[in-house]
Amino acid sequence: MNIIELVKQVLSTFPKIAELNQGIGIDFTESKTDNCGLYPNGDQILKEDIVGNQDRQHNFVLYARFQSFVDYDRLANSTFLLELAYWLERAANDQEIEVTINDKTVTGTLTKLSSANGMLFGYDTENLTGPVTYQLQIYAQYHLESEVL
Repeated sequence: MNIIELVKQVLSTFPKIAELNQGIGIDFTESKTDNCGLYPNGDQILKEDIVGNQDRQHNFVLYARFQSFVDYDRLANSTFLLELAYWLERAANDQEIEVTINDKTVTGTLTKLSSANGMLFGYDTENLTGPVTYQLQIYAQYHLESEVL
């Protein structure tokens, strides 16, 4: 399982994710309310040791579509993102991943999940009481064992 598949799987175990009728899509968010999409947007090496072990980070944006008819709805939407951010901080438990680099399979573990910038991203129509999209940036840090070992 690669880092994208693993983060999607971890997010799907968030207890309140059941509030989203369509679950979690990859690179796709439906136009109706109560669904979300996970958008991978880059991977980078944070550090590498002398034998080739790597600490890496993969960045994502989660877009979630909710109703925003009244202030209560908008508060509930922001609370959903806040609770997800808190939950993510404890969700990385050294889950195993496999990555293919130059036709070689390298194993690793998820070491940390964090998030930032949970906020209202945009209105879908000019009607301010219609569906809205929220975003949450998610950072997945993971460790890969050297392919030489």
